[in-house]
Amino acid sequence: MLIRVVSEAYDAEDATGIAHGLFEGVDAPLYPTFDYGTLMTDGGRWSESLPDIFREEGSARADSEIGNDLLKGAWVSTTRELARRMAVIRKGFEEYTDKELLESPRIEADVEPWNPLGPTRSEEEFIDSYSTDVRYAMYSVGEYAGPVYYLYNEYGTAIRSQAEYEQLLDEIATDDTGNDESSFYLTPVDVHY
Repeated sequence: MLIRVVSEAYDAEDATGIAHGLFEGVDAPLYPTFDYGTLMTDGGRWSESLPDIFREEGSARADSEIGNDLLKGAWVSTTRELARRMAVIRKGFEEYTDKELLESPRIEADVEPWNPLGPTRSEEEFIDSYSTDVRYAMYSVGEYAGPVYYLYNEYGTAIRSQAEYEQLLDEIATDDTGNDESSFYLTPVDVHY
């Protein structure tokens, strides 16, 4: 999947280095397992579908048109995945007893969720049949990284809530880095979970 890392950096090269550093020997529990993270400058499989700036520099300013588009896309993907898993969790609690949820080897729920969390709020745009294990859905929603989350900060922690996302957008819009020499940059990374 294509994730995006937003970092405070001096330039695109610095931002690309920050994102690259997330993938080298990181095993702290709050960091995602970017075992196979490939930057676009290294020829990740998404590199041909992204603007040239990512193949050349690896990163772009987060407040640019390209950066805004990738940020919005990452958040839409995150909210869609969260909504899918939340729908499975709700359906699981409706259909199964606590004992079944705790003791059965696998409890699947089939749902047609919609996305009440993201920027698009039309139910018709998000109808999507989905089935997965209820406990795995709970695990995925509770994690701070993984295949549900498409947007990360420079520390490798996922942007998980609407409030965090809006705060990030506000910081990017005001260029509130706390340092006059740095700005927010976005680095797309090809990740295999």
